Amino acid sequence: MTASLNLAERIELVLAAACLGDALGAPPEAMHPAEIRRVFGGRITGFVPAPPLAPFSNGAAPGSLTDDATQLLAMAKVIIEAGGNPTIEDAARALIAWADDPRGFGKFAGPSTQAAIDRMRAGEDPRLVATPARYSIAMGTTNGAAMRAPVAGCIRPGDIAGAVDVAATLSAPTHNTQIAYAGAGAVAAAVAIGLSGGVTRDGTRLSLAEAAFFGAEAGEALASTRGRLAAGPSVIKRMELAVAIGERYRGDAEGCMSELGAVIGAGLPMAEAVPAAVGLAVAVGADPFAAIVAAANEGADSDTVALIAGAMVAAWSDSLKAPGDMMATLELVNGIDLGAIALDLAGVVPA
Repeated sequence: MTASLNLAERIELVLAAACLGDALGAPPEAMHPAEIRRVFGGRITGFVPAPPLAPFSNGAAPGSLTDDATQLLAMAKVIIEAGGNPTIEDAARALIAWADDPRGFGKFAGPSTQAAIDRMRAGEDPRLVATPARYSIAMGTTNGAAMRAPVAGCIRPGDIAGAVDVAATLSAPTHNTQIAYAGAGAVAAAVAIGLSGGVTRDGTRLSLAEAAFFGAEAGEALASTRGRLAAGPSVIKRMELAVAIGERYRGDAEGCMSELGAVIGAGLPMAEAVPAAVGLAVAVGADPFAAIVAAANEGADSDTVALIAGAMVAAWSDSLKAPGDMMATLELVNGIDLGAIALDLAGVVPA
């Protein structure tokens, strides 16, 4: 990352990578890698129409965002309105507004998010709705919190504890488990430390993977006071496996993602999506677009993994490294101005 970029420009890069990952990864979502190559005639490297059997993006214009990036942008909006200090009530308000968007993003909400939104609409306390009436291995353990987490890192550069705290706040109305907080914390911390040049507030220099581990540990610990315990794999243990794979495949994004998909998985569970994204980030170094393309072509929950991986890598990079017209197309198709959003986010970063 270069010092020539100011904070707003670096935040814009993170938002751009997140949105690009979502849009590029949407058409092949839920597909097998071999099926992607057969249906699309090779690897996807640009915006393409979704195939007829696509479960979520069929009929959407190439380059369209899905529920993933639009949730992130909804959280950015309430963070700006809250002056950089969002509450759980703010996060709940953002989710309900997002679900009510006339473009219909809410109909594609994941299981944890949809259940919580339904309960909040019925007037229940947003601090309680993420806790199911019975024990569950599915509710609160999926990756919805991770897709919102990059924006938490954007407003707390260099501050792991602060980034994890905001990520947990954005997560709490729908995903309040140690699994969700660990995954969201890993992503938020990796972004926060990347935006500060790899240095924490106390001057400690960290790598992306080290920042992610610190964030995951901090997030997991928050569940004891601000969440609940749920049965499921350890995000941290899975990250250890994924980082080892990433180190083994440095410089080979496609080979790394293939191995991660086979060993870790790249699906809806938090303990798949975030470890896979962290491992891929280790392999690609400072090339966000390489991470996005590799994740998109693995299928499974490709839009989410591409969003997370792209955002984390972008925080440690000085360029998106995508073809020059892709972001202009994405902003035009979706009617958004990421530069303006980034400038507003930079304006609410604590001094």
